[in-house]
Amino acid sequence: MQEGEKKMKTVIIIVNQQSGRTEKEELVTKIVDFFAQQIQDHYQVTVLYPSSAKEAKKLAKEASVNQVDLVLPIGGDGTINLVCAGVFEGGSHSTIGIVPSGTVNNVAKSLNIPLVTDQALETLVTGHSTRLDLAQVNDDYMLSSLTLGLMADIALSVTPENKRRLGPWAFIKAGWKIWLRQRSYKLWLVHDGIKRKLKTKLLLITMTNHIAGQTAFAPEESHNDGMFSVYSLDKIHLLRFMWFYFIRKGNFNDYRHWEHFRTSQLEIISRRKSSSRNPITRIDGDTRFRLPVHIKIHQKAIAVLVPSSKTP
Repeated sequence: MQEGEKKMKTVIIIVNQQSGRTEKEELVTKIVDFFAQQIQDHYQVTVLYPSSAKEAKKLAKEASVNQVDLVLPIGGDGTINLVCAGVFEGGSHSTIGIVPSGTVNNVAKSLNIPLVTDQALETLVTGHSTRLDLAQVNDDYMLSSLTLGLMADIALSVTPENKRRLGPWAFIKAGWKIWLRQRSYKLWLVHDGIKRKLKTKLLLITMTNHIAGQTAFAPEESHNDGMFSVYSLDKIHLLRFMWFYFIRKGNFNDYRHWEHFRTSQLEIISRRKSSSRNPITRIDGDTRFRLPVHIKIHQKAIAVLVPSSKTP
């Protein structure tokens, strides 16, 4: 490159048109225009529209293998998960940029990435790169959280349309029957040489300090310490839970009937005799596996741009 010539950076935008906000094309146009207006550097921007989750992950993997500078997932936390997983499997040669465009945006909130589009775009050129842990769950990945029981059952009852239209309130609207049923799950948890018998209504595994859009359960959770937090609630009183979640802003430190521990590896096994009726897990907002699942951490596996003024 000759003296005075601007540096060329490559950017790939991977768009999930089925999640989060509906005005995806307007957002994509705004992102492309933003990069075109940069004076410091030149950007070569490519926009991709995968037809499935599998293809989104494949495209992100190819971008990483080809050492694309910046990969932008456009969608919710599930889309960010897929793109991060693909970049990791491609050798983690690309940096992830996040422009929040989902319904809940747990990952963006936990990284202090602005929810206002113009401010988030500025982070892509003025922010700094930080390394995030990525958890492997069986042959898939988790960036934020895994739920089983109450939260997963409620989420399974929410339609994509209601999720886009109502946001977090869709989960409350759809969840009354599940709240009233108060189903319990009988499990084995295996970690750190311990096998513990558990009966739970809600099992939550989290790597971030935001759950369902709130700073809930684990406000001090770190993204890159090689550990995740495991929470189990054996009894849930609806009004009390709502008080802690909405009024106490997710601070469950003195909520009764829960237990909590931290680990870097975990196996969750159902105590049911019929595996076809094993409970279903949700990972980063998307339905994934029936039990059993095995979780392990890949520490500081991927690079993500965050605001320079705040380090998560």
